[in-house]
Amino acid sequence: MLGDVHIHGSAGSVGRPWEVPRQLPATVRHFVNRTVEQDALTTLLNGAGHDHTVLVSTVDGLAGVGKSTLVVQWAQQVRERFPDGELYVNLRGFDPVADPMAPAEALIGFLTALGVAPEAVAATEEARAAQFRTLSHGRRMLLVLDNARDAEQVLPLLPGSAGCLVVVTSRQRLDGLVAHHGAQRLSLATLTRGEGRQLLARFLGDERLANAPEAVAALLEHCAGLPLALTLVAAQAAAEPDVPLEDLAADLRDERDRLDALDLGGRTGVRAVFSWSYRVLSPQAARLFRLLGLPNSPDVGLDAAAALAGAGQRHTRRALAELCRAHLLTRRAGDRYVFHDLLRAYARECAHANETEQERTAALQRLLDHYLYTTYAANQRLLPSRPLPELEYVDERLWRDFATYEDALAWWDVEHAGVLATIRQAVALKMSRGPWLAHAATYPFKLRGLIDELKVSSADGLKVAAENGDLPAQARLLADLSTAHLFRGEPDAALRYQQSAAELFAELGDKFWEASTHGVLGEIFLELERYGDAATSARHALQILGDSGDQEVQSGADAVLGLALAHLGDFTAALTHLHRASEIDAPFARGYALTNLGSAYLQAGDIDNAVRTYRKAAEHRHAIGHQLGEATSLTKLGEALRTAGDAEGAREAWQAALVVLDQLGHSDADTVRACLSTLDAE
Repeated sequence: MLGDVHIHGSAGSVGRPWEVPRQLPATVRHFVNRTVEQDALTTLLNGAGHDHTVLVSTVDGLAGVGKSTLVVQWAQQVRERFPDGELYVNLRGFDPVADPMAPAEALIGFLTALGVAPEAVAATEEARAAQFRTLSHGRRMLLVLDNARDAEQVLPLLPGSAGCLVVVTSRQRLDGLVAHHGAQRLSLATLTRGEGRQLLARFLGDERLANAPEAVAALLEHCAGLPLALTLVAAQAAAEPDVPLEDLAADLRDERDRLDALDLGGRTGVRAVFSWSYRVLSPQAARLFRLLGLPNSPDVGLDAAAALAGAGQRHTRRALAELCRAHLLTRRAGDRYVFHDLLRAYARECAHANETEQERTAALQRLLDHYLYTTYAANQRLLPSRPLPELEYVDERLWRDFATYEDALAWWDVEHAGVLATIRQAVALKMSRGPWLAHAATYPFKLRGLIDELKVSSADGLKVAAENGDLPAQARLLADLSTAHLFRGEPDAALRYQQSAAELFAELGDKFWEASTHGVLGEIFLELERYGDAATSARHALQILGDSGDQEVQSGADAVLGLALAHLGDFTAALTHLHRASEIDAPFARGYALTNLGSAYLQAGDIDNAVRTYRKAAEHRHAIGHQLGEATSLTKLGEALRTAGDAEGAREAWQAALVVLDQLGHSDADTVRACLSTLDAE
């Protein structure tokens, strides 16, 4: 041995001097240290040869996430642990110009690097693979197989003996290598905000970033942790030091322009890099990728994806799996799928380029119908007594039934953000069923304390219902918007909208909804401490209902009338109405009735019954999942306990209420904190 020069011969080769191959590319200057990922590779390296197998690691992730950069950086640091050298090849699995490299071609490079004369390289791929395994036997080498297309491209390139470490990078998950060859999989995530800022600082310096904190935050948000995007932005900012970072952030603000701002016009822009992964998809997966870019939902479930595609679940699941393997989509718990922000922009761009306007609208209409039908089904389980208008048509593929109350509530908790996004998008596109989805979503929103969402959906739906001249939808959404204002502690606005709704329902001759609005008007008057008006409205609601009234509305009206009478000093009549209200089988209204009954007891000075009833109300509301109502009952329970001299009991009730209110982001949390502060001051 002379330095790194060896004399090597093999069957069919001509002995000739060769140098230990050192083929790793140079490292990049601005590298953010991915400590966790590098440690994982080092841990694998430390086990090399212990079980007499070739160690293989696959590093996968979406385009532009820095797979090759990470592996080369790490490999450069450990190259001295491989005395027999390192081999590197770009397999061109996802290349904008060239076809993927055939394993036979890659083997020629390996064999000649190991001293085989070109004329002695075997003729077939299988023979070359055997020749390579022979030459690598007993050696300690590092192989970096970069940008692999699939496991089949990699298999012929694996050495046959322990002591070698193979690291493969790919945009695809190489599940075959993991399942059949024991490869250790490392999935590379996007950078955290701290890591992203560190990368920007490497290019621009800490001082420039410190002078524009809001612009830096915007750049980090718009690049969404993708190293390629951050690098392109940083390089542009470094090349234009006189351009404020605020201007660069503004270029990225609009999703429709974001990819243009990150496009260098060649092979290294974000759009171009994404396209290499997109173009190798099957037609079914490519179409689903495009359609998934259309909704504004934060994520999507299997049912919603199938509705978008107009396909069955089995075919949709297969396409989703292909997109996840290609790192064009990420699967999360509960069969949820989410885009990286820049990939969503690219998918939407592809949809506008490849799908007609009619096809795009039809896909979004199918998604709207899916959520409309399923929200209807959830309502039927959550509040069977609530009447919803007949749907215009029935599509059996979209209909769904929920076996239990809990199933319906669980579906809503997962899907409510998607429902709201669909409402807003449908309304923006003037889809006629958009307002009806907004109305169908009202009760679940109210039940779970999502009052801001209720306010947005009702206001948006109302606007389109009015434009379309859809009076039934307009009347319902006026009432829904009033409810949102009432729950936000804005009784004056609630009163205006509810009165408008009552007038419109009277014109339409809809007795049920007319009675319901008068019952809610009574609730609003209670909040305004207009107890006489509250009693009048409640009596009017009961009069409209008559003997065949809806139990939910009747319970609510009785609960209003009872509390109003308690404030007016007629406790005997008040308790009669409140007991009747609380005994009706109407889950949502029963929680309201029990709370009002507790307040009537407190008003009458019956503290023990007030405490007992408030506690019962809180337990009931917790059982049906009415979070904001539970917090309200707990708050009133704290007031009753404090009146009874039980400071610790009051503290416990208020603290429990505060947990719920903070989770909901409700303004009543400040009121409860003030109550707790008064206890601390005593």
